[in-house]
Amino acid sequence: MNGNYQMKQAVLRTTPISPPHGDVSMFTNAQLTTGVFGAKLKLAQVDDMIRFIKLGPVERDFVGALTFVTKTPAQLPTVASRQGWVPCWFLPWFSGKILKLKISDIATTPVINFAGGGIAPLANPSLFFTAGINGCSVFAIGAAATPSLYHGGVNPGDLTMPLQPNETTEAAWRRLLGRGATVKFVGSVGKSDYVSELNPGAADDTDRLRYNTFKTTTMAKQLEQRLEANPNLTKLTVAPWGAVFGLRDGAGNWEFTLVKHASVTARKITIITKKRFLRSDKVTRVERGEIRASQNVVRDAHGFVDLTDPGTVLTEQDHATCVNLGFSEFFPGAGAAAVRNLTNTQIF
Repeated sequence: MNGNYQMKQAVLRTTPISPPHGDVSMFTNAQLTTGVFGAKLKLAQVDDMIRFIKLGPVERDFVGALTFVTKTPAQLPTVASRQGWVPCWFLPWFSGKILKLKISDIATTPVINFAGGGIAPLANPSLFFTAGINGCSVFAIGAAATPSLYHGGVNPGDLTMPLQPNETTEAAWRRLLGRGATVKFVGSVGKSDYVSELNPGAADDTDRLRYNTFKTTTMAKQLEQRLEANPNLTKLTVAPWGAVFGLRDGAGNWEFTLVKHASVTARKITIITKKRFLRSDKVTRVERGEIRASQNVVRDAHGFVDLTDPGTVLTEQDHATCVNLGFSEFFPGAGAAAVRNLTNTQIF
């Protein structure tokens, strides 16, 4: 990514990016599949913490967003082989575990030297991503120059979150993380922040905001309500999700941000009525939504559009896109936050 700090920040705060899960081959199968729920697994080698990424479009799930592919330092060992790739610190995830990495201070480690033989060194990256989050919790702890990052989550249908009585998922991950006695700042994001809000005064983990029976967030609910008023749209779904990125500023300090998005799918129904006025050769196309009450088209005895009328054409087209809803900084401290003005946002 080119540009100064402010330019990168502006792009990452507003662009829907859905990171991949990441590679966990640095751990053994026994480490990943045995042991207690929520056990912490630390990435110990810098070769496992640095990835080279290249952005591209998402082809499934969050259509309309960007994602990226990753390469390890061993896969891009030379400076020439890294052309077109962006280096970053990258924290993967694994269901039922808490993965951790600690970022090196650029003041004491301006250059990253890899353990693998024949791998060219690299300037200490100033960009961070963690694996995509869809209910996960992410924590940033410690000094702004050398923070530790943690990622805990569960794959739906894979494991059951071991909640204590009246405990929320967010509180459970905080308990499993430990560090209760630390004097260091702990910044965090949980599912209530971006995918499934807890209701005010929630009694337990099931007491969450719903709209049309589905768990959601206030922003996603407002977006769905606004789109429901569009007479051209049917079969509408709005599913919120989030992503976490980090940037190091010129002073060597990190800032971590939660970016909030929504995946939107809908079927757009359009009626095209062709009209010829008087003796003019010009044909006027009038497009209207199928469910608009005031539409003026020929209908059959059942009230459906009469497609046998030569002047009327009905078209249906499925659409999918991702909409940025805003962002909030969660480390160091509660920083800048913004909510997108959806009233002035053209989606379909």
